[in-house]
Amino acid sequence: MAKEFKLLRGNRIYLEIPEEPKSSLHLDKESADAIEAEKMKKWGRLKVYAVGNLIEDIKEGDEIMIDPSAASKIVKIPLSLDREVLMISTFDVAHIW
Repeated sequence: MAKEFKLLRGNRIYLEIPEEPKSSLHLDKESADAIEAEKMKKWGRLKVYAVGNLIEDIKEGDEIMIDPSAASKIVKIPLSLDREVLMISTFDVAHIW
C-alpha cells in the first residue's frame, strides 16, 4: 500500500479509523465531538496503518489495544483528501494481537 508520506518519525503510530455506519442525523459540533470522544474510549482493537522509525515490536497491519486512559490524547491526522488516521504514542499501546 502506497503511503501519503515518506517517513513517520519517532515513537508515533498511525491507526486506521474504524468504519462506521452512516447516519442521517445531523448534530451540532459540540455533540458530535462528545460522541467522538466517547467512541475513542471504547475502541478496543485498532489496526496499525504505519509506525514510527523507532518502533521495532509493532508492524503495519498489526492490531493493537490502546490504554483507555489515553483516549483523550488521540489526535486525528488528515493525510490526504480521502484519508484520515489516528495518531498515538507507542507508550499508549496496552497490547498487540
